[in-house]
Amino acid sequence: MRRFLRGTRGRLTVISATILAVALLIADLGVVASLTYSQRSDTDALLAAQADTAAAGVEESNGVYSLGAGDTTVETAGGAAIETAIVGPAAVLVQSPGQPIATAALLRIAAQARAGGRIFADVTDTRGAPRRVMAQPLGSGPDGAVLVLSRSVGELDATIGRIALLLAVVSAAVVLIGTILAYRMAGRALRPVRQIASLARTLSGRDLHRRVLIPVPDDELGELVDTFNEMLARLEASFESLRRFTADASHELRAPLALLRSELDVALGNDRTGAEYRRTLHALRDEVDHLTRLADQLLVLARADAGALLPHAEPVDVVDLLHETRARWGPSAAARGVRIELDTPDTGTLHGEPGLLRRVVDNLVDNAIRYAPAASTVTISATPDGSGWWIGVRDRGPGIPPEHRPQLFKRFARPDSARAREQGGAGLGLALSAGIVAAHAGRIELVSDGEQGTHFRFFIPS
Repeated sequence: MRRFLRGTRGRLTVISATILAVALLIADLGVVASLTYSQRSDTDALLAAQADTAAAGVEESNGVYSLGAGDTTVETAGGAAIETAIVGPAAVLVQSPGQPIATAALLRIAAQARAGGRIFADVTDTRGAPRRVMAQPLGSGPDGAVLVLSRSVGELDATIGRIALLLAVVSAAVVLIGTILAYRMAGRALRPVRQIASLARTLSGRDLHRRVLIPVPDDELGELVDTFNEMLARLEASFESLRRFTADASHELRAPLALLRSELDVALGNDRTGAEYRRTLHALRDEVDHLTRLADQLLVLARADAGALLPHAEPVDVVDLLHETRARWGPSAAARGVRIELDTPDTGTLHGEPGLLRRVVDNLVDNAIRYAPAASTVTISATPDGSGWWIGVRDRGPGIPPEHRPQLFKRFARPDSARAREQGGAGLGLALSAGIVAAHAGRIELVSDGEQGTHFRFFIPS
């Protein structure tokens, strides 16, 4: 039983059964009280009517009372007998033959009527049966006679008792049936929860494609099932992204490591001149530089994924930042026959971490110079917005095909075949830029492409 009550199904069943039982108890008490009140009201009305009739026929002569042409016992239409008595201050003057109420009780009731007028009372007769009594003074003064009428209500009370017993039996049956139905309905309602729990217990990284497939109504349980399935979908996408990331990172690391080993094997396999060793060392240094950049990018991305990339914001002069970028990338652009232009206001300040913002601009400028045709222009722009700054880089290159745009900010994504590692790096630049901008609570987007080239811009809020 304790285990049953610890379960949600058991608790819901107990709560439902308790609510049903309380509701039925209130309803039963209301029915019994209503029947009792109705029975007493009808009895009082009958006694009052009979009292008026009896009082009209009472005759008195020299202190001797009689009911005239009336009788001390009246049979009602329902077969109930109304007993009558006329009670003086110290004795019963007239009463029905076999009056069931004791004389002492009649005298007490008459005294109450002389003090307060017409009264109604419940008494128990000499046989132990309940009776309803009405007493009405026939005259004024403390010594006047009192007309007392009574009727047995034992049959009526017994009827109400049988009705109450029937209601109790029916209510108990209803509570039992309701409890069974509540238990079954709670089981059906909680079936999705059990299925979710069962699925959660058996899930592993290889089972994230599974879903809770059970018809549920469009309510809180339906919302729970949808939320759980959406969570599984997000986890599946995250695990898949992690698998791709791991595979791509392994591939990117394997190539330079293989080249390093090959160069070392060749260098160790034969005697070389000093110039040949220097050439080998230069080649090895290039690969080490590539590995260093790749490791640094992966580290920043890992920090961004973990929510640990927290920029140390400080005022940054936008114009100085972009002029410095043009000066730093000018020689590389000139070597490719590309000119860098600036489109900035005279002054302006934004808040961010200078090193991270410089890395974002460098990534965008590096891509623009890499794919801009000779004798073309790369434009770096800064535009103040009421809530921050837009910084953009535009080139006049071939643009990005539409089918590759959804992959732009994913890791190791190279939108076209030209973006091989020898030409376009490891494919982490835009993903890294997106992570840095997101850490600054900003956003990065592709504005225009196609024949007019490519235009990336990012927004840093104030």
